[in-house]
Amino acid sequence: MSIPEKSFLARHKLISALRDWDVKGIRRLSVSLPKLLLPDPKSVGKHVLKTIHGVKMMIDPSLDTGVELSLFETGTYEKGTIQLLKKYLKPGASFLDIGANIGLMSVIASKIVGEGGIVYAVEANPGTVVILQANIDLNRCKNIELLPIALSDAQGTALLFENWEVNRGGASLISQSDNQKGVEVKMERLDDLFDEQTKIDLVKIDVEGSEPQVIRGGMNWFKKQLPVFIIEVSEKREKEIGPSPAEIWKLVQTIGDYRFYKQKGTKERRGKLIEIKTEEELPKHDNIICVPLKED
Repeated sequence: MSIPEKSFLARHKLISALRDWDVKGIRRLSVSLPKLLLPDPKSVGKHVLKTIHGVKMMIDPSLDTGVELSLFETGTYEKGTIQLLKKYLKPGASFLDIGANIGLMSVIASKIVGEGGIVYAVEANPGTVVILQANIDLNRCKNIELLPIALSDAQGTALLFENWEVNRGGASLISQSDNQKGVEVKMERLDDLFDEQTKIDLVKIDVEGSEPQVIRGGMNWFKKQLPVFIIEVSEKREKEIGPSPAEIWKLVQTIGDYRFYKQKGTKERRGKLIEIKTEEELPKHDNIICVPLKED
């Protein structure tokens, strides 16, 4: 049985555009519009959706309330992050997507860097890897190398704990309770996978609390290449535990000379970059953008 394709482009463009407006009443309207303009996500199930970015994604908004529900309701996800991909990636560039989930960022980056570029899509969750590979194939991305592993500061194996109370992307190497059962996954260090001379221009890290271990495991490579980083930080992860934004901010400073930024508003919508100069200015739950001085 083939998976149906769906497109709500006109409605999605309207909803997404309204969410970019920094006007409280209009943004509140945009949040309610999906219920008025779209079918109930619980009744739709698995399908292939045409996004507002021109790529297709296989999603199931009846199951996942994170990336997949957002894509169904708005035709996009984290427009602010996608804005950064377009800012820092050029044809021929290299992108490392750590915590690739179902592949939206990897696929969009693949189209930006083109045949002369490369995307490394890292995803540890075996169930999500299947969907990620399907979306890579669906969009005919020949320049994506999928790495179905967990990244940390040691080699071996680790237990990955799903966290469906958050969403599919909530899977983490950090157990959120004493009675969770995990699935064993292969664990690697970036410094063991890549030579220091391997070009890397942009790194996105979203691994639900294991960001410090990932950075420490690639420290030699990062110090040599000084890529731009987009790192999710949080001190209020819902039903989760993990490092503070300050811990990650200080760790990146050990790599080299970086300036730090956040987007005005939130990563969910487009916004200008605002420089972070003090620990107090770090976002509570959002991306921090780390730009080496050579890029400024």
